[in-house]
Amino acid sequence: MTVLPSVERRLTILLAAIAAVAVVGVLAIVPYRLYTRDIRTAQVNAHHVASIVHAALSRSAERGDDFADLVNRFQGLASVQITLSKLDEGEIHPAASSSKGSSHLRGTDLTFTAPPIYSQDGQTWLLSMYFDLSPMRRDSVRLIIDLAIAVVLGSAAFSVAVFFLIRGAVVKPLREITRTLERSQRTGEPAQLPTFGSQEMEDLARVLEQARAPHEASS
Repeated sequence: MTVLPSVERRLTILLAAIAAVAVVGVLAIVPYRLYTRDIRTAQVNAHHVASIVHAALSRSAERGDDFADLVNRFQGLASVQITLSKLDEGEIHPAASSSKGSSHLRGTDLTFTAPPIYSQDGQTWLLSMYFDLSPMRRDSVRLIIDLAIAVVLGSAAFSVAVFFLIRGAVVKPLREITRTLERSQRTGEPAQLPTFGSQEMEDLARVLEQARAPHEASS
């Protein structure tokens, strides 16, 4: 005789599969999107800071002021490393030929090269700013880990709750009914079905009692 898998076993496999799909789905999609979003936000913020620094230094250069003090202030306030290099006469730099800045991201290191700055004395300066985005990456990774833990715990709690709910409300009562009826068949005594905690199981027990009553009376 073939032994069929029990409802409890099928329920366990089903809930485990649902939890696994939820966890794998979230971990496959959300971390990448969160990390990409956070790094992009950090890049945009760095570009805004770079634009402000470039505008301030350009104004200072037009007035003929000394850059050193202003550069030091920006480095302290914006947590950015600023490098100013003077281009020699006739020297051509890729950034100097464009009115727009350019940025290069390597891992968490963002380097922004601003458009050239022209001082009052006719000198051309090239402004480079280095941003360390690793704090943003750490925050993003911590958020991803917290989210993954929450999804795992939530999926596990949901699966366990549904398992014990169905097991207590359906599986165990059905087993009790089966054992009671089998015992009644062996001993010949009337089956006294237990009281259950759900309306559906109570209705099933009542119908079984009513179906057995005529057979017991005739015997």
